[in-house]
Amino acid sequence: MKKPNTAHASNTVTATKAKASFSAVLTQAGYQGQRIIVKKGRRPTAVILGYEDFQRLVDLEDRYESALLTKSLKDDRFLTLDDVTRRLGL
Repeated sequence: MKKPNTAHASNTVTATKAKASFSAVLTQAGYQGQRIIVKKGRRPTAVILGYEDFQRLVDLEDRYESALLTKSLKDDRFLTLDDVTRRLGL
């Protein structure tokens, strides 16, 4: 496993350029630790990042959701499935 790169560089490319040089974009994201922002027109539309960065984001998301659940249980703010379906009108 590659050592995590904590200083992530970002690079912005157009969708057309990303398509034309997709292999290079994958190399930048996957092996060089860059996060590639893809713009369509003037708007940023997507980000290409390496798999290890993605896994770290998933891990952070899981930790955050676990912390929210723990806090909800501690504060006795847990909803039953019946409460959720009633609130959603299902």
